[in-house]
Amino acid sequence: MRKPLVIILALISPCVLTLVSCSKEKNYPNPHGVETTIKGHVSDPIRGLNISGYKIVLVKSAPFCANFMCGTRSEEVASTLTDSNGDYIIKFDYNLNQGESYGISEQYYGNPYYPEYPAGKSEIKAGNINVLNIDAWEPIRLTLNIDVLNNNHPSLNVRAEFGTNKILDATEFIYEQNTKKVYSLRSKPNSNINIIFWYYTGTNASPVLHQKTIPFRTTLAPVTPLNFTIDCSTF
Repeated sequence: MRKPLVIILALISPCVLTLVSCSKEKNYPNPHGVETTIKGHVSDPIRGLNISGYKIVLVKSAPFCANFMCGTRSEEVASTLTDSNGDYIIKFDYNLNQGESYGISEQYYGNPYYPEYPAGKSEIKAGNINVLNIDAWEPIRLTLNIDVLNNNHPSLNVRAEFGTNKILDATEFIYEQNTKKVYSLRSKPNSNINIIFWYYTGTNASPVLHQKTIPFRTTLAPVTPLNFTIDCSTF
């Protein structure tokens, strides 16, 4: 079963990039809120491109619990698209109640863009011009032609990892003992990545990891074919 894509970023919650405001409910002179601005630039630094038409959605979020489960409920406040230069601006009335926060809702989840947000810009301040620049890039695709041998302890698993434990596609599982398989996995362009094969022996209580890591340098080519012979008895 394929697992859903999970983007792990320092500023992103499971659903929303949370830009937490430390402000609580205040008695603003304007009961409708304080005019506040969020602006920034969206670009692909790997390819040296400004990204036009990138959707930015500002949401107001608050925690909630129902049916013994808790989560975050969000409502859209405003949205815009970046212009031909990759720039955007949103003006809104800053007005929060206890426990609420403003954030930028993730729109792409790696398709067609994978966004990377700068650290240290997590607070939206009321009445200020808040700057949030976003680096985003289009993933490249790796076509893995895999010749599997001696897969005696299935499943043999494979993933393409970049950064620190970041992946764009779910782990693939191979159950046949000897087979030829083709998989397509997305990853970061022009970067050092790892293609990782692994399986477990032992018991559920005491599993033993067997792993083979193949370093690879991606290019800007949209598709890169790769051929691997993976003999599970060697690792």
